[in-house]
Amino acid sequence: MKLEIGFFPKYYYSKDPDAGGLFPFGMEETPSYVFSMHNFYLPKCNSNFVPSLMENIQAFPLYFCAELSNFWKKEYEKQCQKSDVKFKYLYQEENRLITVAAVENMSQLKAIFPLYISMGSSNDLVMWSTNKDIYSVEERDWKGNLEGKRAIVPVVKFDKKVSLYWIGYDGDSIFGLSNNDAFSTYKNIYESLPHFVKPALCEIYNKYEESDDD
Repeated sequence: MKLEIGFFPKYYYSKDPDAGGLFPFGMEETPSYVFSMHNFYLPKCNSNFVPSLMENIQAFPLYFCAELSNFWKKEYEKQCQKSDVKFKYLYQEENRLITVAAVENMSQLKAIFPLYISMGSSNDLVMWSTNKDIYSVEERDWKGNLEGKRAIVPVVKFDKKVSLYWIGYDGDSIFGLSNNDAFSTYKNIYESLPHFVKPALCEIYNKYEESDDD
């Protein structure tokens, strides 16, 4: 499996939600490191990619936060119950739900992650944090395609140990956000990947990062 890894300079993102940009959720503070793993299509990539990566970085338990429409509600609840995954709703309105589920082990992840892939690849919000539940909801002003709109959105709170992953638009990337120095360099991330992944550094983003540091 091949992919590219690129780091993003801080001017690419902010703590406010950005519709169509980075990122469609809020943050209490922006993290130190943001990178993407891209140039693959998540629904068709090796099904062991994400589970093996999470095992390698000792990420369990995982806490999945999803913002979904009622279209997914019955299937989501059914799959959580079938996989013995505990979940809760942080927010509900007529056709929008924000939910958090605790995935405690590898078997639960392998059972429920295909559904999260389907959601994320359909551009519903799907993200997960490592080791800790870091989610709340808050009314925020949107940027980007929803500029000027104010709405309840998921908000994440980082600490030194917790990292966040988000399924990018159309399922062709996964973004990592972290304050953990283990994600500060390409070499560190490379060493955390499953053995069957063949990564390459994305030079475009790397040049942006170098320019930002000057």
